[in-house]
Amino acid sequence: MAVHPGMMIKPELEERGISQKAFAQMLGTQPSHLSEVLNGKRALTTDLAMKIESSIGLPAKILLSAQAHYELEAASAEVKKSDSQHETVSITIPTQDHNLLQEIVKRFGWACMF
Repeated sequence: MAVHPGMMIKPELEERGISQKAFAQMLGTQPSHLSEVLNGKRALTTDLAMKIESSIGLPAKILLSAQAHYELEAASAEVKKSDSQHETVSITIPTQDHNLLQEIVKRFGWACMF
């Protein structure tokens, strides 16, 4: 399971005794923005990752890799969720009603297998 990079940064700050507000000031960002990143509600940007690396030494490459992995897993979960909402229905239409079948396929955007 992918972990948002904020979940990697937050414990590091706690271990070093750095408050989120003080860290936001170190990074030159708004405390609310940093809080959203640390709580996984906002994506970590390259710029912020570089600032974090400069200030506390967490490698930007690792943080950005975690962000990319997190986003890919979230997108994959969304696709699976979307796919599970589709229903497969099988219908049989006599071949003499070929025009009806074409109309149904066109109107509903169905896939047709012969």
